[in-house]
Amino acid sequence: MAQYETEEQQVEALKSWWKENGTAVIIGALLGVGALGGWRGWDWYQEKQAMNASDIFASVQEFMIAGDVASFQEQAETLRTEYASTPYAVLATLHEAKVQAEGGDLNAAAESLRWAIRHSARPSIRDVARIRLARVLVADRKLDDAQAAINEEFSEGYRSLVHEIQGDILILQGEPEQAKQAYDLALESARASGVEFLQMKRDDLGS
Repeated sequence: MAQYETEEQQVEALKSWWKENGTAVIIGALLGVGALGGWRGWDWYQEKQAMNASDIFASVQEFMIAGDVASFQEQAETLRTEYASTPYAVLATLHEAKVQAEGGDLNAAAESLRWAIRHSARPSIRDVARIRLARVLVADRKLDDAQAAINEEFSEGYRSLVHEIQGDILILQGEPEQAKQAYDLALESARASGVEFLQMKRDDLGS
């Protein structure tokens, strides 16, 4: 920076610099404030969306407990259409898929699970939805689609379930020997919970 002999020279130099650059500084500051305000506004909007979705999801759970399927499905649809970016929409849709599957509407259950897979931002929730989708497709005898559902990459904790479903598919395809291998792989990676039932399925096929 240039050295100035007097305070007056420094002031004059600052005036000259401001004349040349002041407008750009003001615009930059305004843009910075505007961006900060916009960011905070977006945060506020997201928080409000999450709070509203949380309230609706609480209603979904209440309707489920009460057995009011129509109201439950109406609220789940509201979450999907108005709050699709929140995890509550995905959770409500997973609940709805369960109700649909238990009611025998496997096509609707599969579509609900596909929606949950597309919209979930959490890998663990996507894994749960894909496992459930594969089970629904096996129950509906759509074996190629079920196979495609488990061909995706899963987290380590889901390997046992993937192998188990693979065994179920092979049984329905008339491949008991390959099914045994799949169940054996499932048993190797299974955790303590659910092992007994899986062992029964494997034992039914003999040695």
